[in-house]
Amino acid sequence: MQSDSSRQQHRKRSFSSGNFRKRDRQDLICVVCHASAIGYNFDQITCESCKAFFRRNALNNNKKLKCRFGTNDCTISLETRKRCKYCRLKKCFEKGLRKEWIMSEEEKIRKKQKIEDNRRLRAISQSLSMLSTVPCSPSSILEERKFEYLSSTKSDETNDDDSNEFKYLVLNDGHIFLSKIEEYYRKAVNLTVPKIEPTTRPALRDLNGIIDVLNEPTQISALRMITFFKLVPEFNNLHEDDRLALVKHNLMTILCFHFCICTDMTTKIFHEPEMINDFSYSTDGLRNYSDSVHDQLLEFTRELQEITSNDHLTMKLLILIMIFSRGADHDETCLLEPKNVVQTQNIFVDYLWNYLSARCCSPDQTATHISRLIFSCLKAHSIAREVKESVARKQVQTDDLAPIMQSVLQIS
Repeated sequence: MQSDSSRQQHRKRSFSSGNFRKRDRQDLICVVCHASAIGYNFDQITCESCKAFFRRNALNNNKKLKCRFGTNDCTISLETRKRCKYCRLKKCFEKGLRKEWIMSEEEKIRKKQKIEDNRRLRAISQSLSMLSTVPCSPSSILEERKFEYLSSTKSDETNDDDSNEFKYLVLNDGHIFLSKIEEYYRKAVNLTVPKIEPTTRPALRDLNGIIDVLNEPTQISALRMITFFKLVPEFNNLHEDDRLALVKHNLMTILCFHFCICTDMTTKIFHEPEMINDFSYSTDGLRNYSDSVHDQLLEFTRELQEITSNDHLTMKLLILIMIFSRGADHDETCLLEPKNVVQTQNIFVDYLWNYLSARCCSPDQTATHISRLIFSCLKAHSIAREVKESVARKQVQTDDLAPIMQSVLQIS
């Protein structure tokens, strides 16, 4: 086994003038078979062959292997390494290769997903950095617009409970665009209100198991978001197959943002804002997925409401950005017109940038808000994956689920 000092010397030689560079590998020798090595694997220098051999065999029961020649001390070299598995594996352990460094299938999936998350983060950051190069309106102009708005007679739209004064500080076409988004959202909710008797206060529903959670609040939320997308012209302009693929792979993530819109963190009640004749649910129902999902989603809600100051228009813009996202699932199907999807997503990214610029009145503050929202999107992806995994672990019967939930959970 190599000493700690020899490993440190090897690592030091792998750096030059403070900048990492690949070492000349001609002088690297595998500690097991003495062939030319490729670098550190499982904490020792090995060749590709011994690396693969150790990964395949180190976690197996050693008692199943026996020395081919009965000596338990075969010479392992480039020429003889394939003759005796027992002695080769024994030498791997003697030379310090660590079996605990072998990733399980679950760890491999997590690592792959982390790589995908980082790829999406770089892609989103690149898009936002391009937007940040566009000159923003000076603070004086924003203040002038604010003065003009506050001095003018309020229109019917400004009397809406869901109105937000900052949307009037963006350009005229932006004001119309943002007002339309809120109109589409309200219409989507009204089209999907459960048929219940009128009440003076929201009716609190009991959830007795995971099937209740999936077929009631989760399904209602999914229906509202799908109806919302169908009302947005930019979404309808995409190819039909692409629309189906985007909903299938992004909807569970989007439900996390809808949860933030509907959840009162003081009472821990999930209920669509401003809707009296509608059901409401205790967030404890999330424990039917798992305690982990419950805790993560409430923490996510608390963070997003703090980042956005609980501004629902910002959350709706995020929802529209997320529906056009790619790479949420490792088995995601290819889009037929990916360029159109990216261009459409950029429309909503642009409006979010301008809207936050009006709210923050500082390019630096806007960039900070955008960065925090990017990480919120990645966290929502992670929670959505855990929800799907929780349902799979509970072995929910497909026939017990509404068709739309079978599609959302991708178990149909």
